[in-house]
Amino acid sequence: MRIHTAICLTVLTLLGAALAGGGGPVASIGQPAPNFVLHTVDGETVRLSDLRGKAVIVLFGDVHCTVCRANDRLLRLYQYQYVDRDLAVLSLHAHVTPNDLTRYDAQFLFGVLTGRDPGEVVAHEYRATLPTTVFIDRNGRIQRVVHGRLDERELVRDLQALL
Repeated sequence: MRIHTAICLTVLTLLGAALAGGGGPVASIGQPAPNFVLHTVDGETVRLSDLRGKAVIVLFGDVHCTVCRANDRLLRLYQYQYVDRDLAVLSLHAHVTPNDLTRYDAQFLFGVLTGRDPGEVVAHEYRATLPTTVFIDRNGRIQRVVHGRLDERELVRDLQALL
């Protein structure tokens, strides 16, 4: 009986730690955005910390997800419109080959920093489901997180607050 109780307590403790994130870094509003390195389809290496001083939007998506594509298209449009205001858009994708990501990126008229997130390592740090969009201010702090489809009016409001 004691062994059964000990096993149950251990399982509940481990489950609680997993649900709470296991004590690892948690990306939350008002907190510094966890740094990461992005290797873009163009062969560029970008660290989030290198973009300090710019407003940054990070999209966690999948090339086969319709909502992710719609969000990506919208963010690219605003990246182009606000290019002179130091806005950087990063588009991270898991479960995709480098060639497929290059073809995906080429479909868009306007470019952003697009790269892979193999194993969803960065998405895990940000607690991102697909699609998730994270708005980071010029000081590197998370200002907003949107799960699912972006609303264009809310996006404009969020951009005005960031810029």
